[in-house]
Amino acid sequence: MSVERTGPVTCGQLSVLRSLESYGPTGQTVANLVSLWDVPPGAGVAHIVDAWQHLVAAHESLRTTYSTENGRPVQVVRAPQAVSVPSVEVAEGTEAATRKTAAEWAAEPIDMYEGPPWRAFVAVRQGVPLYLVTVIHHIAADNGALQILRQQFHQLVDGDVLEPQVQPVDLALSQQTDSEIARAVDHWTRHWGPFLPEDRHQGDTSTRRRATIYSVEGLRAARSVSRRTGVSIQSILLAVGGLALARLKQREEITFGLMTANRLHEPWSSLVSSLNQCVPLSVRIDEDAPPDLFLRATYQAGMNAYLHGCFDVDALKGELNRTGHHETDPTYFSSHYNYLGKGDGEPPVDSPLRTSVAWRTSRQRIGPNFHLAVAVEQGLFIGVGASTAFLPDDLPAVLAASIEGGLMTLAEEPPESLRKLRLDPRRDIGRS
Repeated sequence: MSVERTGPVTCGQLSVLRSLESYGPTGQTVANLVSLWDVPPGAGVAHIVDAWQHLVAAHESLRTTYSTENGRPVQVVRAPQAVSVPSVEVAEGTEAATRKTAAEWAAEPIDMYEGPPWRAFVAVRQGVPLYLVTVIHHIAADNGALQILRQQFHQLVDGDVLEPQVQPVDLALSQQTDSEIARAVDHWTRHWGPFLPEDRHQGDTSTRRRATIYSVEGLRAARSVSRRTGVSIQSILLAVGGLALARLKQREEITFGLMTANRLHEPWSSLVSSLNQCVPLSVRIDEDAPPDLFLRATYQAGMNAYLHGCFDVDALKGELNRTGHHETDPTYFSSHYNYLGKGDGEPPVDSPLRTSVAWRTSRQRIGPNFHLAVAVEQGLFIGVGASTAFLPDDLPAVLAASIEGGLMTLAEEPPESLRKLRLDPRRDIGRS
C-alpha cells in the first residue's frame, strides 16, 4: 500500500503500544476488540461492504501502521484501497452463534506493524446478512470510537454521506504543543504512589471470566443517590465497586487503573482512534465515615485523575525514574475500572442478564486480573471480569450483585456509616 502521510503518535496510541509491549507475544490478542453491528432489513452484502469501505476511507486509523524512527513510534497512514470483507455463514441466525464465530476471528493477534489494523466479515444465515462483524485493534479504536463507527455505519447503510473526519496525526501534532500534556506528567510525577504490591501484581495466567448483570433498579437507585449527593453515576459505581472488592479481599484500600476517555475537547471528541489512557485512582475505605462522604471523596479523587488523564507515558516514565520511583510500566495496574457510557442496546427480555447472571469465559491469560466495567441503557450493565486466582468460584457474580444491592441500600435508607452499609445481593446468582 502506498503511504499517504506519516506523523508522531498520539498519547493514546503511545499508551497502547507501551502497554502491549509489557504483555509480550502471547498477550497481544487482548487488543482485539469485537463488534457486531446489526444490518437493517433489505440491505445486501455489497451494500454492507461498501459502507465499511467508506468508513476505512474516512478514518485514517483504520489504514494506519506503525514503525519507529529515532527510538520513537510513528504512525504511517496508508492510502485507501479496496477492502476484503468475506461473507461467513453462521450456524444459527442468532447473536450468540455470530459471537462464537467472531471469537474465532479474534483468536489471533492483529499485526499493527503490517496492517490493516482490523478484520471484518458479514455474518449471513442462508445468504441473508445479519451483522457486520469487526475485529479492530485497540490502537485504531477505543470504545468511544467503536460507538462512532457503529453510528456512521448505519448512516452509510441508510444512504447518508459522511462529512470530513478529524484524524489521529492531526491530534498528535497538536499534542506536541499542548501545555496540558506537560502539566499531567508533572502532576503524576508529584502524586505517584505509593502503591501496594497487590495493586501492581503481574504474572497471573489463570483463566479470566466475566459475570455481567443488567439492572433497571440499580440505575434507578444510582440516579437517586446522584441527585442526593451531587456525585456522578460513574463515580458512585466506582466507589461502591471499590468498597465491595475491598471487603471481599479484606483490604482498606484498592487502587484501580482508571480508564480515561479523553474525549472532552473539540474537535477530538469524534475522533476514531484510541484516546483511552490508564491513571491510578485509590479508593480508601474508612468504615466509620458516612456513606455520602465516602462517595464525594471518591468523586473528587476521580475527577482529579480524569483531569490529568492525557499524558506522554514515555515522558512520565522518564520523570518517575529520574525522581527515584524505579517505574517500568506506568500503564499497568492489576485492577481496572472502565465506565463505558452507552451500552450496545437493551438485552432480550428473557436474557439471564435481567434476573440472574450471564457468564463469559475469555481466552485472555495475561494482564489485569480484575476489571469492573459499567455501561448504561435503560438499566445498568455491571460486568465483573476476574481471573480465577483472584476471584475464584462464583465471586465475580457475587461482586456484581453486591454492587447492585449496595446501590439500592444507598438509595433506600443510607446508614450512618459505611460499616453498616449492607451489600447483600438481591438477585439469584445461582448459589445453592
